[in-house]
Amino acid sequence: MNPQQQSKTKVFNNQYSIVKKLSSGSFGVVFLGQDIVSKQDVAIKVEKEENEEVKSLDREVQIIKILDGSEGFPKYYWSGEDLGYNILVIQLLGKDLAFHFKQLKKFNLKSVLTIGIQGVNLLERAHSKGVIHRDLKPENMMLGVGNEISKLYLIDFGISKVYRDASGRHIMFKDQKSFLGTTRYASIAAHLGHELGRKDDLESLMYILLYFLRGQLPWQNMVNVTDEERTQKVGELKLSLENELFKDQVPEFQKIYSSIRRLQFKQEPDYKMIVQELRKAAENLNIVIDGNYEWSEIKQSTHYQSDTNQNLSKQNIQFNNSNEMKKSIEKQLSGAIQHGQKDYLNMSSQNFLAPPPLSSRNNTFQRDDIRKNSSLTQQSSIGNYCQSLNPNYQKSVCDDPIGSRQDILQKKESFDDERISNFEGKEIIENGEGQESLLQKYEKVKKGIIMYLFNLQFSNLIQSLKKKKK
Repeated sequence: MNPQQQSKTKVFNNQYSIVKKLSSGSFGVVFLGQDIVSKQDVAIKVEKEENEEVKSLDREVQIIKILDGSEGFPKYYWSGEDLGYNILVIQLLGKDLAFHFKQLKKFNLKSVLTIGIQGVNLLERAHSKGVIHRDLKPENMMLGVGNEISKLYLIDFGISKVYRDASGRHIMFKDQKSFLGTTRYASIAAHLGHELGRKDDLESLMYILLYFLRGQLPWQNMVNVTDEERTQKVGELKLSLENELFKDQVPEFQKIYSSIRRLQFKQEPDYKMIVQELRKAAENLNIVIDGNYEWSEIKQSTHYQSDTNQNLSKQNIQFNNSNEMKKSIEKQLSGAIQHGQKDYLNMSSQNFLAPPPLSSRNNTFQRDDIRKNSSLTQQSSIGNYCQSLNPNYQKSVCDDPIGSRQDILQKKESFDDERISNFEGKEIIENGEGQESLLQKYEKVKKGIIMYLFNLQFSNLIQSLKKKKK
C-alpha cells in the first residue's frame, strides 16, 4: 500500500484496515480486513449502535479472551472503540456449515459424523474453560482456511456465558427465564425457561446433526403460527417427539440424544462416550472418519461455489476522511438485516418424521388441505402444557427461521445476564427432597400432549363413524 492510499484508508488501532463486507446480522456487520503491518487477512466485527445496552460484542470479547489459545476457536487480535462503534478483530475463517448445507441440501452420514465428533470435542474444550455457548447453529460453526480447511471452529459468543468461576463453582439452577437462543436448535430446557448448562449445548448439536442428515427438522414447517407462538409450539413438538426423533437414523444417535436428555443441570456430560458412539456408528457401516467432508470431493463442479475467502477481492475501500468512513459503515449496518418472507408450511402430526418431499430441494412443498386443518387444530389445542411451566415465552434473542437473525430484543431483561456470569442469588434445587425432578416434569408434559392427541384422534374417529351412519 503506497502512502497516498494509506492516507485515504481508515485504519482501526493504526493497524487494521477494512477491505470489504463479508456478512451481516441483527447485531452488526463482519468485514474482511487486513493487518497493514503483516499483510495478514483478519475478520473485523462492527457492532450496531442500537445494541449498546445489550453489549453483545463486549461479552464476546470477554469470552474469546477466555477461549483464546484453545483449538477450534478464533484467535483474538484486538478490540476497542472507533467512530462510536465497538470493534473486534479476530482470526479470519472460511465458510460456515450453513453455506455448504445450502449448496447440498443435506449431508451424507460421513460428513455428519465428522461434524459431530469435532463438535463434541469443541464443546468439551469450551466447557472445560468454563464457557457455555448457548446459541449453537450451522451459521456459528465454521471451517478453517488453507491447511485447516477441514478443521471445525465455533464462533459468535455474543450470548455465551461463564457457567463456573475460577474455583470451579457452578452457576445456580433457575427457572422462569426468558427464552434465549435460536428456536430451531434450542434445547427443550430453553423452551421451558430454565437456566442453560453444558447439556443444552450438546442437545442443540444433536438437532443440528439431525437437520444436516434429513434436510429439515419436524418443527420448521408450521402454518398460521405467529413469532410469539412459534417458540412455544416448537418446544412442545421437541418434547413430544424426543423418544423418536432419530428413529429413522442409525441407533447411536437416539442413544446419545437420550443420554443427554437424562442429564441433570450441573451434571458433567460424558463427552468420551458420545464420541465413541459416533465412531461406533461409522465402524458399523464401514465409514472411514478421515476428516474429509463430501463437499471436498465435489467443490470443483460447476454448481458449487468456492468455499474459502481466498477469492475475495483485495481492492481496499478508500475513504477521504473519518466521516466518509462512518457513513459507509452506517450504510452497511442499516442494510445488514433482510427479513425474507416466512414460509411456514404444514406437516401433520403423523408425518413429523417423514423424509422431506423431493420438491423441498427446490424450496417448494405440496400441501394437503385436509391434513392442514387437522394439524392446525392439534397445534392450537395442545396449547398450554409448556406455557404452564414457563409463562415467560418471548421471541428468541437470535431467532433464525430463514438464516439471518431477527433483531427482537424487546426489553433489557430479555437478555438474561447483565454480566457474563451470575453466581449470586437464590438457587432453585433441581431435584430436591419433596420436589419433582425436571425429568418427571418433562414426562408429565409429554404424557399430557400424547394423551390429548390420542383423545383428539379418537374423537375424530367417532365423529367420522357417526357421519357414515347418517
